[in-house]
Amino acid sequence: MDVEEFYKHYSLESLPSYVREIIKFVDERIMEEIKVEGFILDAGCGFGTFYEITKNYETIYLDICLEQLKKFPIDKNKVCADIENLPFKDESFDTILCINVLEHTNHEKALKELFRVLKRGGRLVVIVVNKDSFFKEPIFFDFRVKHEPLSLKDFKEFKIINYYSLYFLPSFIKILPTSILKRFLKFYKRLDKILSRKFKRGGQFLIVEMVKV
Repeated sequence: MDVEEFYKHYSLESLPSYVREIIKFVDERIMEEIKVEGFILDAGCGFGTFYEITKNYETIYLDICLEQLKKFPIDKNKVCADIENLPFKDESFDTILCINVLEHTNHEKALKELFRVLKRGGRLVVIVVNKDSFFKEPIFFDFRVKHEPLSLKDFKEFKIINYYSLYFLPSFIKILPTSILKRFLKFYKRLDKILSRKFKRGGQFLIVEMVKV
């Protein structure tokens, strides 16, 4: 299925309750880790899951799916466009966020475009499903659209200044009743933070911070 078509019909509410709890855990962990500054591009913003990170900054919110953008919590600064062909001038942004997007793209084309529109010395923060993770949770690896997990070696255009990963849980936790899973994930968050730094490449989501030099 085409990526745009897939996300046209995508809704968290349609997912099983245990999946929603796992996604909520991952999203909260991401928001705890990410810092931004300057003029920002949120490349692949969807319906605004990570809006809290950027709401106090001047930000352009871009997504390929108009239906997702219509759900976004604000009505301004939204652009419907393809990350592989960005409608911006060279060196426009101080910071670019690209969260859970590159897996669905021709990542080489997308990264070249992100490189082009980022200012010299600007920072790109990418989060992808990690090809080298210890565990492979099916809900993050089995998609009905193009979905290619990535690793550090896939980021060649930029200078990597930091990387780590998050979500160190084997898939068998989903056998827990949702009410217990919810309480377990709340308890587990502190341990996941420790593992993120101790096993930098082992989590199911890889965070890579890069600069354009």
